[in-house]
Amino acid sequence: MLPLQKVVLFKHGVGHFEREGQISGNASIDLYFRASEMNDVLKSLTVLDLNGGLITSISYESTLPIEEQLKDIAIRLPEHNALTGLLSQVQGARVAVEIGQQTVKGMVTGIETVKRQMGEMVLDCSYLSLLIEGGALQSFDVMAAKQITLLDDNLKKDLQHLLDVLIAAKKKDLKKLTVFLKGDGERTINISYIVAAPVWKTAYRLLLSEEAPLIQGWAVVDNTQDEDWENVSLSLVAGLPVSFIHDLYSPRYQKRPEVKVKEEAAYAPPQSEKAVRVRAMNCVGMAAEDISLDDDLELSLDDDVDFEMAVGAAPQTLSKAELKKAAREHSISVKTRTVDVEYLFQYEIENPVTVRRQQSALVPILQTGFSGERVVVYNADVRYSNPMSALLFKNTTGLTLESGPLTVFEDDAYLGEAMLDTLKPDDEQFVSFSVELGCVVSLDHRSHDEAVHQVSIRRGHMVLSYFEMAYKTYVINNKTERDLDFVLEYRFNQGWELVETPAPVESTEHFYRFRFDVPAKTVEEFTVRERIVRSTRHFLKDTSRSTLSMWFERKYVDNKTWRTLEAVVQLTEKISQIQRDIKDKEYTINAVFKNQERVRENLQALGNTKDEQGLRELYIAKLASEEETLDQSQADIETLKAEKEKTESHLNTQLKGIEFEASI
Repeated sequence: MLPLQKVVLFKHGVGHFEREGQISGNASIDLYFRASEMNDVLKSLTVLDLNGGLITSISYESTLPIEEQLKDIAIRLPEHNALTGLLSQVQGARVAVEIGQQTVKGMVTGIETVKRQMGEMVLDCSYLSLLIEGGALQSFDVMAAKQITLLDDNLKKDLQHLLDVLIAAKKKDLKKLTVFLKGDGERTINISYIVAAPVWKTAYRLLLSEEAPLIQGWAVVDNTQDEDWENVSLSLVAGLPVSFIHDLYSPRYQKRPEVKVKEEAAYAPPQSEKAVRVRAMNCVGMAAEDISLDDDLELSLDDDVDFEMAVGAAPQTLSKAELKKAAREHSISVKTRTVDVEYLFQYEIENPVTVRRQQSALVPILQTGFSGERVVVYNADVRYSNPMSALLFKNTTGLTLESGPLTVFEDDAYLGEAMLDTLKPDDEQFVSFSVELGCVVSLDHRSHDEAVHQVSIRRGHMVLSYFEMAYKTYVINNKTERDLDFVLEYRFNQGWELVETPAPVESTEHFYRFRFDVPAKTVEEFTVRERIVRSTRHFLKDTSRSTLSMWFERKYVDNKTWRTLEAVVQLTEKISQIQRDIKDKEYTINAVFKNQERVRENLQALGNTKDEQGLRELYIAKLASEEETLDQSQADIETLKAEKEKTESHLNTQLKGIEFEASI
């Protein structure tokens, strides 16, 4: 296996591994991977011969279980008596047996076990029976044979394949991948691939001092492979390049349609005349010309010459990068486009790194000075009664700092811990690492509504706008002996605006940050004032004279608009009176209907006497009179409805023409 030269670990869970070493002539290189890694390997494996050789093929073990892989092989290795058990399975195979100074060749006919007396012990002795030339059978003591050689090439290949499969099965979940290479002389081979790997992590130490504050960064690297990383070049990459799992390892089969053969009667093949001359096509740089079939036509290509023409000789003065480039160009011609990815960055460790298999390591990635200011940060969501001791950390390292835990020390004293976000060069972050118990904060909440400050009349509505005010006062009691650089994080309300408050030094997604000094042994107050516009909406059609008078007294409207609105009120009052009159008429009609119903019932109960006859005439006269009342009431309702419709039309015209806007 080629030695591991370079390891690149990514934040999204993969690692890029590069191997490089020397081979001579035609050779093969074995690599071992877990079955779970094979899909990534088959997707990313790259093999380069940096000195002009060829990669002929790459083979790898099947996903089939051992029984399926060996089902076409007749021989098996017995657990006991391996030699005799194997020889008994190769009956009919040709072998060469070396006994003493002679070598006997023949075909195996079987193994015979004979009991022999050796002093007081009886031993089982195995004899190999061979059919030698001339048809004679001859037996040989297996234990006396120096060497037994299989002469059947196919049998030797089967036995080698059997051993390869069995030894691969012993290597846990490992699968062997073999690279076959062809070439002359000593050559350098470069192999790289991507497999899943644990995410690398970062941890920082801040060493505070008045003279030279330092930040120290460490990367936590995990080697979960079954191989030591011995003096490898290590790079750590952060970012999110696209990566996925795709099953290339499992065999795929496509169901094919079955086409049935149409049987027809056999017939004799037709006879074609033989051509006298044939015109050859232009190929391999040859011009087309007439070639007689009687001439001998032989085309040969020299592989070595072709390769040298395509790539050229690889002189020893070329750098490794140039050799890789030449090898890639020889393998395949690819057009690429370079894209800058803003948030992809890497740490390249200058010194070689060693991490033993199944172990982890801390690798130093940073140690340099930085800029920072000591502050206290108060956020009521974090801690209600005290601010946090913090550092306004500015990334002056020139590097992008990946997120990770940070431990703060000052003059060998432990101060606390924090989490550092990913910081680009010159980015800043407040790093809070402990509670400042020497400072106590209390809060006072208040709110109220202010008077209407804006009036708007449009489309038949009046909108009265006013401010809702909210106050939050922070009472800060600094009990310490030092002045505090105080940073207040105030969670603002969406849609509200600051008023009569100092401008914040910066804003985040949810907070304003205010910064001010709090002297030692003093109590300071800081008030944040916010306001938002609220409004009430009134339909002018529903406005009463008392409401209109109140608007005029509070100067919501001017004299001209007030007179216009008064006319609107008169129209709405008129419409209301018409609606009342219509209801009165409808009430009269309903009363008449009920009375007529009563009279008709009385008429039905009357008989034919003289008195009843007079009463009947009275009831009939009354019904006739009420019919006249009904007709008049119906006519009055129609008149009122027409008047109401006309008045409403006039009102709507009036409302559309009213537009007014004023600030108070």
